[in-house]
Amino acid sequence: MKTMKKNVIIYGTLALYLLFNILVIAPNRSGMNLYNELINPLMWIVICVLALFLSKDSGLRVRSGVNKIQSLLIVLIIYIILYFLLGLVFGFENTPYSKGILSILLNLWSFGSIIFFQEITRFALIKNEKKMYNLVLTTLLFFVMNLNFSNFLDNFTDFKSIFIYVSSTLLPALLESAILTYLVYTCGVKSSIIYRLFITIPPFIVPIVPSLDWFVTAVVGVVLPLAVYIYINYVNVVKNERLSRIDRKRYNPIVYIPIFVIIALFAAFVIGLFKYQPVAVMSGSMSPTFNRGDAVIVNKLTKQEKDELKKGDIIQFISGSKYVVHRIYKVTNDEYGNKVFMTKGDHNNAPDTDVVSLDNVIGKVSFSVPLIGYPSVWLSGVIS
Repeated sequence: MKTMKKNVIIYGTLALYLLFNILVIAPNRSGMNLYNELINPLMWIVICVLALFLSKDSGLRVRSGVNKIQSLLIVLIIYIILYFLLGLVFGFENTPYSKGILSILLNLWSFGSIIFFQEITRFALIKNEKKMYNLVLTTLLFFVMNLNFSNFLDNFTDFKSIFIYVSSTLLPALLESAILTYLVYTCGVKSSIIYRLFITIPPFIVPIVPSLDWFVTAVVGVVLPLAVYIYINYVNVVKNERLSRIDRKRYNPIVYIPIFVIIALFAAFVIGLFKYQPVAVMSGSMSPTFNRGDAVIVNKLTKQEKDELKKGDIIQFISGSKYVVHRIYKVTNDEYGNKVFMTKGDHNNAPDTDVVSLDNVIGKVSFSVPLIGYPSVWLSGVIS
């Protein structure tokens, strides 16, 4: 039997498994423990055995596998360290999984066995057909199969939900499937199993994990596969090809470090980890000082610095559920003697209705940059 015909059989089996999950399992959330702990692993054992049988006469040659796996372990250990260091910045949250010995073993079986049998099946598909279309099809198929369809439609209620779901879940999941296919092809099935175990298992065996918002989750989910690809590709090229010193420098992952540092610093700047934070101007209430689509750089203030604000300063503050950037129109006191600010947009005819307490002040505008806030303005308009 030709290798492509063998893969068609495996693809068909996987398609049936996918339809079963979408049509039967996803709508019925009861009995999920039995499914996760017994039925799903048994189904993957059957699929895996079938895939191995159909690929037994095929061969994928993998060179320097040990060196590549060692290199992969280095990257993943660095990732785990950095991942938990993020908790020092964003805080930690309790994992939803029980930490009893029996519960840990059941979770490791439920998820670890799926990882093991899925990656062997991926390897069998690639062994049978090493052409690009098969690599792409395998990547897309495993990407779809590992989506959570039980609450899939809940993420498509509005454009904001769609954008967050695509950015923090779909795109990282697609890149993860792509890097797993690449690892299987270049390093062998052990590498993809190790990668998935490092990413998947920690919440089941540790009591707390970093509490990351969707933006940071998206950044981590995109950067990690790219970093693994760059480093493993370098190891693969250096070990298997004779390169000049100049070419080795060109492939050396060290040259990408400044790019990743810039990405990390930019992400930290955008989400407000530094004292200064960019804020897109969403309205024309402060025109002509700055206009809709500009960006202002806000200096986040300490309690003492807030108390030193004066008439004429432009501040960012919280008003209800909104973030507003207006000028201090008057400094006064409330009925309890606490300092408060009356604010007004330069383009508005009257002051704002509500006064601003010190607690609601975020920071003071240092300067503005024309036009660069338009992407946020456009996105906000689409979402709303």
